[in-house]
Amino acid sequence: MTDRQINRWLRREFAPVGWVLLAYYGLMNLMVTAVAGVDYLKQMLNNLSLGAFPFDVDADAIYNNAWGYLLSVMVALVLLHAWKGPDYWKEEVFVKEKKMRFSVFLTAAVLCVGAQMLSSIWMTVVELTMNQFGSSVMPVLESVSGATGSFSMFLYSALFAPVFEEILFRGFVLRRLRPYGRRFAILGSAILFGLFHGNILQAPYAIAAGIILGWLVCEYSINWAIALHIFNNLVLAEGIGRLTEILPYEVADLLFGGLFLGAFVVSGVLLVKKRRQIREYCRVNWIDGRCVKCLITNWGVMIFLIAMIISMITMFTI
Repeated sequence: MTDRQINRWLRREFAPVGWVLLAYYGLMNLMVTAVAGVDYLKQMLNNLSLGAFPFDVDADAIYNNAWGYLLSVMVALVLLHAWKGPDYWKEEVFVKEKKMRFSVFLTAAVLCVGAQMLSSIWMTVVELTMNQFGSSVMPVLESVSGATGSFSMFLYSALFAPVFEEILFRGFVLRRLRPYGRRFAILGSAILFGLFHGNILQAPYAIAAGIILGWLVCEYSINWAIALHIFNNLVLAEGIGRLTEILPYEVADLLFGGLFLGAFVVSGVLLVKKRRQIREYCRVNWIDGRCVKCLITNWGVMIFLIAMIISMITMFTI
């Protein structure tokens, strides 16, 4: 095969990645918009029945209704099952590689917590930069972080989102890229996962977490990635968010700042200690530049990337 034929073949192989992500992104937005529209209409009709101003609706209640997200996950799972068939789950998604050791999972969890410190630094840098232009990212940060505001949002954030995102990004995307190199699959799925969050504040942490989760899938199984993802959303986001609301600000800031800083220091020590193994892993699992080029230049992925960039920009303009 000529280089042109190889590139064309690789683009066809990678094309489903972008189109599937776009399809789910569109489905999710459609479901969320539909549920929000129903909520808005119900509140308007209720206001009319009470003789109140019809457009005086509770925006927070609409925003915190996660049934649109929950429905999109359920529909996507049904469609994926219908497309791939029942054998897909056992033969590709839930493949088991090696037996997990507690020390390995604990290390992965510590790295995730430590990455939160880098995320905080990044958010501070973005905030200070925006302040120079008379703007702030705090409204965006408050809308995407902290404890959830309803049971449906808690159910989605703590359980449904971690499970389905692992199935989508590590079960489908990573497995699609895996034949062309482990490191390529881990980094490719992690970057797409980070961008899928649609905002510049969360993307760096999501990419870092995606690398850890992708490594767990390649070396052990998706079950451990799901467990760590649930831990991240349930404990690091939801649990700490709830405690922050209860504890005095100074106490919460000291307690959780110390937790993240401590995990960050331990993470640094672990990475330095394992630097030779990491270098060897990267050397063995080298990345073919043609795969990178063909992944980002097929139409599905390009349109997905453009949509995510627009989403990131839009968050600072609404």
